Amino acid sequence: MLFGKKKQKGTPRAELEALHGKRLSYAVEREGGNELVLGRNGGISVSEEELVIVCDGHEIFRCKLEGCIAAELMSRNGVDIKGEDLSGKRRHIVAYYSNLRQ
Repeated sequence: MLFGKKKQKGTPRAELEALHGKRLSYAVEREGGNELVLGRNGGISVSEEELVIVCDGHEIFRCKLEGCIAAELMSRNGVDIKGEDLSGKRRHIVAYYSNLRQ
């Protein structure tokens, strides 16, 4: 590419690692125009290779960091995450932060 930026695949690792330890009030999955509540009262964990969301004591989403796209909502009360789960299915999760201090 002569005059352009190199297209980056996914969100930089440092931005994903900043999500580690965030407490969640609830998380939803968006499919088309529908939102399905996946769970309440949980958190986000980021390891060397994966991002995991746990709610109600159950894992509701796990994806590899490579290719994961995460962006904070404009309201700054949550994060929009897109990534492939371990089965290879592309999923769109919106996790809303808890109001507790973090």
